[in-house]
Amino acid sequence: MQIKAANPTEYMAKIPSDRRPHIETLRRLVRKAVPRAEEGIVWGMLGYCIGERPFVCIASQKNYMSLYLCDISSQPALRKKYEKALKGVKMGKSCINFTDVATLPLDTIEAILREAPKVVVKSGTMARRG
Repeated sequence: MQIKAANPTEYMAKIPSDRRPHIETLRRLVRKAVPRAEEGIVWGMLGYCIGERPFVCIASQKNYMSLYLCDISSQPALRKKYEKALKGVKMGKSCINFTDVATLPLDTIEAILREAPKVVVKSGTMARRG
């Protein structure tokens, strides 16, 4: 279930109230890890970019919430570096699906986010805003 919103404030207002604290925790984590990141709507989700390059998105789906760590899919060495710490989470190619932020390895996620300013992606959807 995609939330249609023109900006992050509108997106947050449309998220069910029981999910907002979880999403807000992740928003704070992104701002702490990468203070210069720009927040906006990317691919229909809360997205964070460095310049025009998205590196993380947060979404409220129908049955769970998702955290898309874009650099995990575009940088195989980064995924390998943190695979042991991410072992216990329900994860796809770059997304982590969860129902409670307390179940996430937030220290590991913060470390992955801190790598974002160092990542260079020259082509494809990860090189620019969606």
